[in-house]
Amino acid sequence: MKPFNSIEDVWDYLDSIPMFQKSGTSAANFSLDNIRQFCERLGNPQDSYPSIHIAGTNGKGTTAYLLEKVYADAGFKTGLFTSPHLLRYNERVRVIGEEITDAQLLEFFKESAELLQEIQLSYFEISTALAFWFFAKEEVELAIIEAGLGGRLDSTNIIIPEVSLITSIGLDHQNVLGDTIEEIAREKAGIIKKNKPVVLGNIPGGPLNEISKVAHKEDAQVYKIESLRPEWSNGVVLLHAPSIQLKTIFKESVNKWNVAIVWVVADILNTKFKVEKEQLLRSIESFTGAPGRFEKLNRGFEWYFSGSHNAQALKSSLAAVEQMKPKAETVLVFSGMKDKLTPDFFDHLRGFKKAYFIEQDGERAAKFENISQFIDAELISENTKEIILNELKTELVIFMGSFYFYPIVKRWTTNVS
Repeated sequence: MKPFNSIEDVWDYLDSIPMFQKSGTSAANFSLDNIRQFCERLGNPQDSYPSIHIAGTNGKGTTAYLLEKVYADAGFKTGLFTSPHLLRYNERVRVIGEEITDAQLLEFFKESAELLQEIQLSYFEISTALAFWFFAKEEVELAIIEAGLGGRLDSTNIIIPEVSLITSIGLDHQNVLGDTIEEIAREKAGIIKKNKPVVLGNIPGGPLNEISKVAHKEDAQVYKIESLRPEWSNGVVLLHAPSIQLKTIFKESVNKWNVAIVWVVADILNTKFKVEKEQLLRSIESFTGAPGRFEKLNRGFEWYFSGSHNAQALKSSLAAVEQMKPKAETVLVFSGMKDKLTPDFFDHLRGFKKAYFIEQDGERAAKFENISQFIDAELISENTKEIILNELKTELVIFMGSFYFYPIVKRWTTNVS
């Protein structure tokens, strides 16, 4: 391993490590041994501050960003760890909303160079260790930690959080987590810790039973947000017991569950981390959204990006589109990974006024030949993008299919006028 003398050396090193985005499960390490050993050698930085741990098939990113805002607004020094990054690696690690700087990144890699050579970590494990180290160095008062894949064997699962959250359970990453939602639920439930509360999102009976078994075994109190009976109407979230109305920026009704989770977490932690109800309401209502989650891409046009990459997320995003305009009057621009191209995936992508496809780099990425036999779509390339985007200026357009698609879309759409 060459020395880390500049941030370019860091990028070169990270680029040399297989990423899940491009290589799939071969880039992951489904064991906690290496990350435990690595963090022990660092002095177990993850144990030096309180944390919230979030797992779930969908909704965990939005919930994480929303929790960060709530507690930062309340005056706490927050840390936030999320993945994947959309534009810059630095996005993964934030303190009070500010991304880790290149200089701070370089400091970690300089300090850890010998350890990185001795203990081989995956790309995600390195990101996790970096976040733990940085939050300790910055002396954060509360860290919000988003699990990557699953929960039980996810590298973030060496923390002992104040509270664990499981936002949702759906079919995704079956080749790793299991073929049924019950098996997947058991993997997600692996983040539940002894005598620590767990908050559950909109989770159906079978998975709920599996999670409840784990919670009972760990003597973890279960909080089900269905007790708030969240309702949704054009961005307004209504919570009951007591009755609270929140006017949000959200376009997708599924976010009523994410809002309810945050409300319950704030109540559970209120003794240690005081947030006044009025402040909580203001923070949720002023939240401008998490990047890539039904994000408006350009002020001048009705263009939106949703990183929907599984059936559950696709249904949610498409329901939001239908509220704005009928599907038959909407244009779809999509991309995705080969391992996501199931019959269900294509079923959701039919019925649009027009469909376009964009190819990504990497061995996991779907190519036009993978989709052209299943769906009527036109390929957008670097040579044709300006013409096509110009034609779409008067259309409602939804870009979707993968968070890894986001950098391409942002690059192509941000400066269109």
